[in-house]
Amino acid sequence: MNYPKAFLSLLAGTLVCCGMQRSLFAETKISKPGVYQGYSEAIYADDFDLSSRYIEMRDGVKIAIDIYRPKDKETGEVVETPLPVVWMHTPYNRRYNGSKDKLTVEDYAGSAIELVKYGYVVATADFRGLHASFGHNEGYNRGEWVGPARYDAYDITEWLADQPWSNGNIGMWGCSATGGSQMQAATTAPPSLKAMFPMSFEFDVYDFRGAGGIVAPSRWTPKPGDPPPHEVRDRLAAPVDEDVDGSLLEAAKAEHEGTIETVGHIPFRDGYSPNLTDDSAKQWWIKSSPANYLDEINDSGIAMYMAVNWDEGYTKPGPFFAINNFKVPSKFIVGPGVHCDWCPAKEMTGLDILTEELRFFDYWLKGIDNGIMDEDPVYYFTYNAPEGEEWQSAKAWPLPNEKRVDFYLGEGSLSRSQKTEGEGKDETVVIYEYSRGEIPLGSLIYETESLQEAVQVTGHPTVNLWVSSTATDGDFVATLRDVAPDGSVTSYNTMGQLRASMRKLAEPPYDRLGLPYHRSFESDVQPLIPGEPVELSFDILPISITFKEGHKIQLVVSFVTRGTPELDPAPVVTLYRDSNHPSYLTLPIVE
Repeated sequence: MNYPKAFLSLLAGTLVCCGMQRSLFAETKISKPGVYQGYSEAIYADDFDLSSRYIEMRDGVKIAIDIYRPKDKETGEVVETPLPVVWMHTPYNRRYNGSKDKLTVEDYAGSAIELVKYGYVVATADFRGLHASFGHNEGYNRGEWVGPARYDAYDITEWLADQPWSNGNIGMWGCSATGGSQMQAATTAPPSLKAMFPMSFEFDVYDFRGAGGIVAPSRWTPKPGDPPPHEVRDRLAAPVDEDVDGSLLEAAKAEHEGTIETVGHIPFRDGYSPNLTDDSAKQWWIKSSPANYLDEINDSGIAMYMAVNWDEGYTKPGPFFAINNFKVPSKFIVGPGVHCDWCPAKEMTGLDILTEELRFFDYWLKGIDNGIMDEDPVYYFTYNAPEGEEWQSAKAWPLPNEKRVDFYLGEGSLSRSQKTEGEGKDETVVIYEYSRGEIPLGSLIYETESLQEAVQVTGHPTVNLWVSSTATDGDFVATLRDVAPDGSVTSYNTMGQLRASMRKLAEPPYDRLGLPYHRSFESDVQPLIPGEPVELSFDILPISITFKEGHKIQLVVSFVTRGTPELDPAPVVTLYRDSNHPSYLTLPIVE
């Protein structure tokens, strides 16, 4: 029964006044997003036992792992009862998160150390060839897809399952690259891996690193005179317990010489890495994309609770496609934060992502029937929603009740009706000044009139733009923004992009929710013919936002982004908006 909060508070207070020691809440079972009581208690001490060691992979390479085990509240002794294990496979240092005063398990997204007192063992392992682990790394934070590292997560999982303090039920957690490392683990399907909590992971890696065919330069290229990146990482590497004199760590570091930091520039989806030594991984975008392992992942049966935030970049789409392509037991939550940051969700609405981790792992690793899998699989936050209605659930994504509405570009306007004013076109010269988060100079701006009533947009917007250029190629970026009556502008990484030469549409190899798909093979390149109009169709990153009454919906079309090559002379770009070349924005509106 769902009691009103005021009644529960009053009755709990009455029980205390009557001298009763047990709280009503201890007897009331509640399990719903963000609220979990009566099913699971923090039965162990807030403190924990940390030990570390090397474990050997199938090819003999030794991987460094930290193990966090609970302590008894009364005695302070390490708990010997076999417990489920939740672990992270990380390229970002198993022990420290940026500095030696921040433990990864406490400070990294998901903070799984909080699970220990509830009866879990938590572990973190350095990627092969990074930090204190032995071996060779290629591709840095995606190195688990390359060579022998391909089966490290499998071997670590099964080692954890075989320990006397483990009950054999293993889970994983992590965000960004450590969300991706969970996807990689799922492709090998370790039999003891029952559940995972992957956050902000990529599904199609080409669309993550080269959205719209715009593959930016590598972020891992050191500047002249800088030490190699692996040396910088190794300075913060933590030795394992047995390495009392540091000799093992030094030996591991010696094996890091020759680390291949980046796969190199691969502009096409079917292109080959110029840097990797593993021939089977050279077709990198294909090798490292979970989208290409659907049979393996779906056959694994590993339950997944996927999480992402609205205000992040091209890690955002991954879970939206995954929830529609994975056939394993799945849940999905979308919050209001930036990449891997769930503090805004807690600060704004009280929802703690740790509660969701506990509910999920309790169900899958402890067998506690708390009803989490009976709930709607999708739970999402909406910006500007009325107080108390920020979070909503849905049985599917996209929302079954979305209505896709076209807004046509006019003379600086967005309108549901198509207008043909004059020649119906806008011209601008491309200005090569790009600053992340800023609208580039030379952009074209279109917006609705002030809204007469609130409009909720929840889903994946798309744009169709008729354009031409004096050059044979160019980059086109569409950004959706909310304009308040006072002129202030808000946007939550709601943008899309496409290189004009990559505009050819194709049938996607997976369920892409009906959104435009560009195969982006080298053979698909179609240069522009200067002055000749072509239609560009591409999607904008998903969002859930209510545009309030009196606000305006704004579309910014710009021509420079990270990775845009500078042309000389700067091209003149034309955007058409006449009856023969209708340019329009399509919004998923929920009424």
